[in-house]
Amino acid sequence: MIGIDVVSVERIDMTNKRFIEMVLTEDERRELALYSADSRRKEYIAGRFAAKEAIFKATQDRDYLKYAILHETSGRPYVKDHPEISVSISHDGGIAAAIVQIQAK
Repeated sequence: MIGIDVVSVERIDMTNKRFIEMVLTEDERRELALYSADSRRKEYIAGRFAAKEAIFKATQDRDYLKYAILHETSGRPYVKDHPEISVSISHDGGIAAAIVQIQAK
């Protein structure tokens, strides 16, 4: 299965702590803390939200916000504890886009 989603980076409100805590797992919030620039932090959140929406579209798992999307040391994103899910995230022109592919078990 494949899922895709796009999110406007400008819609991310950095003052809305409740939204950020709802969308990001604890592991993702630790990764987010590594970025100092607000613009990069907004891209990170928008990319994670797009990826999780894409996961929902591919799986119909209503608990999709529980998935942690982290970075390998190379910068490549991956879904923690879900090697069957491949993810790609891109940012350009104020848009974050994500696509996921679920490998058949």
